[in-house]
Amino acid sequence: MAEDSAAPVGPVYEQSDAPRPLAPSLQPAAGNEAHPLSVQVRLARAAQAAAGVSRQVLVAARSAPRRAAAGLRWAISGPGPGLIASGLAQQAAQTPPPRPRDLLTVAAAGLGAALAGVLIFAVYVTWGMPTPSDVWSAAQSPSYTFVDRSGRVILREGARNAPPVDLSSLPPYVAQAVVAIEDRRYYEHLGVDFGGLARAVGANVKAGRVVQGGSTLTQQLAKNLFLNNERSFRRKAQEVVLALWLEQSFNKRELLALYLSRVYFGAGAFGVEAASERYFDKPARLLSLGEAALLAGLLKAPSRLNPIHQPGPSQERARLVLNEMAALDYITEDQRAAAVAAPIVISAKNPNGNLGYFRDWIQPVIEQALGDRRDDFVIQTTLDLEAQREGERIIANTIAAQGAERHVSQGSLLALDRTGGVRSMVGGLGYESTQFNRVTQARRQPGSAFKFFIYLTAMEAGYTPRSVRNDSPIIIGDWAPGNYEDKFHGPVNLGYAFAHSLNMVAIQLALEVGGNAVIRTARRLGVQSPLHNYRSLALGAQEMTLIELTSAYGAVATGGKRVEAHGISEIRRANGDMVWRWSGDEDTVIEDAPLRQMNSLLSRVVSSGTGRRAFIEGREVAGKTGTGNSYRDAWFIGFTSGITTGVWFGNDDFSSMEKVTGGSLPAEAWRAFMLKALERVPPEALLQPPPDEEQEIVPLIALDSLGIVPIADAESPGPPASADPASASPAPSSDG
Repeated sequence: MAEDSAAPVGPVYEQSDAPRPLAPSLQPAAGNEAHPLSVQVRLARAAQAAAGVSRQVLVAARSAPRRAAAGLRWAISGPGPGLIASGLAQQAAQTPPPRPRDLLTVAAAGLGAALAGVLIFAVYVTWGMPTPSDVWSAAQSPSYTFVDRSGRVILREGARNAPPVDLSSLPPYVAQAVVAIEDRRYYEHLGVDFGGLARAVGANVKAGRVVQGGSTLTQQLAKNLFLNNERSFRRKAQEVVLALWLEQSFNKRELLALYLSRVYFGAGAFGVEAASERYFDKPARLLSLGEAALLAGLLKAPSRLNPIHQPGPSQERARLVLNEMAALDYITEDQRAAAVAAPIVISAKNPNGNLGYFRDWIQPVIEQALGDRRDDFVIQTTLDLEAQREGERIIANTIAAQGAERHVSQGSLLALDRTGGVRSMVGGLGYESTQFNRVTQARRQPGSAFKFFIYLTAMEAGYTPRSVRNDSPIIIGDWAPGNYEDKFHGPVNLGYAFAHSLNMVAIQLALEVGGNAVIRTARRLGVQSPLHNYRSLALGAQEMTLIELTSAYGAVATGGKRVEAHGISEIRRANGDMVWRWSGDEDTVIEDAPLRQMNSLLSRVVSSGTGRRAFIEGREVAGKTGTGNSYRDAWFIGFTSGITTGVWFGNDDFSSMEKVTGGSLPAEAWRAFMLKALERVPPEALLQPPPDEEQEIVPLIALDSLGIVPIADAESPGPPASADPASASPAPSSDG
């Protein structure tokens, strides 16, 4: 029997005022039309009739308690305890034997109590249960049509991909395989296999909870059409009632056709047609015996037996199905042996492509927005289909061209508009091989990309890009951090230090403004990953996700507004009725002055710093490179014209790349993607600090007051301390 939790159930249709007719192949059997009244109404009428039959005898039964009370009062108020026994004996001798009318009264009272108990249980079971007439609408699977921000269809799911099954067009062994493994007594019972149900109830009572289903195909269909995945005795009782009704309203062939169009086969495939296309890239009418057996075997646990990821268990289950079919004489022994020997090729084609990462990410939003509603829905996503395809192409081509030489096996990309809408999400190289989303799930070291939060905290504390700090070797306790390639530049302004990712300056700033203040800045901009006030915080050694980092940078691109990444703008019914609309938080998280200063710092990274490979002619581009310890991670996060994009490269096993920095492959991939994404977007100027504004210079702070010990003079001088951050541009380092 199929596990109750094996197949996810789609949203439930809203009840309509009048039932809709089924397709001709699904009409109720002749002479056995469905009653339009609900189960509750019919039970109520039955209760009323039973009450009318027994009303008179129940009235007579009311006198019985009065007689018993009179005898008790006599015993208590009689001549005394010593005479009670003799009095009772005398009373018993004088009392005539019970008359048939008295026995009838007692029996009627017992029958009434039993009927009341049955009716109370019936109300408990059926209260809130969908009416059987809902099958008119539930016969159609819900459908989802996903469109991009321009209204182009990017994905369809549900009924439109799985039309009602025509059993006459399928090989007979398709339905036989399902019956053999899921409900071998399907053609004998009336919707409920009471023997199997009794065994399941016994197991559940013994365990003290629901551990076994005992469901027939008809019960599974009732659950899929009407109920949810709740595992309770009440839900099982509802399933039984609905299954019995379905068997009275449809013949076995119609029920089986409806079941095969609704049941879940895993990998997002509802119905045998969708499953055949998903796993074998062919229509169900062309399924071989072995393929039909494999599909039938998936129904027990579609996720655990998914043949794409679990070929061994799914093949073993298929052999069990073939054995059951032979035992029931659906196939011969020779046919069984031939099917077992024939190889089964699972299609590697994914109809969603790498959209699967995005599709999985938005699923919780769909569930929350729609709940149990069932209908045909149009889901307006924030994706730009062309940008999505370009992002996938660039990540794949970069790894194909340089992956072997630079030891890079994975990459990810995320592009956001100024509201946080996801224009492109590439969660990795190949959704088929791994569904792990490196945009939303992978926590990696951001390296120097984290300096964004340190410098923003400093700008908010009164520092400016002209403030000067000394870039020289230092020791903090037992820790002696270094710069990229151990090069030091002496006194430098913060604009130069940020553009060239000088670690010593970032460490000093973090100590001056305080690590906890830096963490608060990151939290304000949406970072949720664990952060601790450790000494290495300034070097980006604590892990976070690409979606967190890109959203935080997006706050600068939007003019200081908080950016919340989202993938759906609205959901409508197919008739145009609005169901749900995204509404974001537009709170200001960066004030104007530090915002302009960060634009100045970030734009200099691209114009003359470590991110020069992201430069785009005719655009004002701002961004930051980042390189993790031992070249395990490489990032570039940047924005222009209201679009913020983050790119990451690395390896899932955390092995080192061959000197891949944020200013190399990530910056190059970022630029290639943005050229396509910006084709129809006009250039926009970045808000910069006023050129004639007198900017305060935060004085040098004594290093020993911060616990820092200088250990060597600088190896090379930096720009003059008073130089404008946009004018001083010595040779950049190659660090990210």
